[in-house]
Amino acid sequence: MSATATEAAAPSGPPTCSWTDHSTGPSKLVVINNRGSPVQLVWLSYDGAEQVYNVLENGSEAHQDTYSTHIWELKDEEGRRLVQYAGPSAKLYVTASGVSIVGLPPAPPADAPGPSRIGGSS
Repeated sequence: MSATATEAAAPSGPPTCSWTDHSTGPSKLVVINNRGSPVQLVWLSYDGAEQVYNVLENGSEAHQDTYSTHIWELKDEEGRRLVQYAGPSAKLYVTASGVSIVGLPPAPPADAPGPSRIGGSS
């Protein structure tokens, strides 16, 4: 039996990234669960300890502020890893067939001007 993309993206063992691997920066994860069953959003500390941050019921979504070097896992209701992720802002779509990860554009700097308004009053 061949491995699925989800199985290939879910290595066993200790975390595969740490804060020493590359520079860190703020990021945001958006997890959308359409799997048909609950999934857990789990943060792995630098020593590999797991902390459940959220349990997403089917049809729900979670927004998690984090850092690019923080390691996150999505697990099924049995505690099996669906995917492990660390990196820039992204959306993680969870379905019965696996997990798709789609990048988000970086947030503008805090001092960046907002969108211009045409023909309106302030």
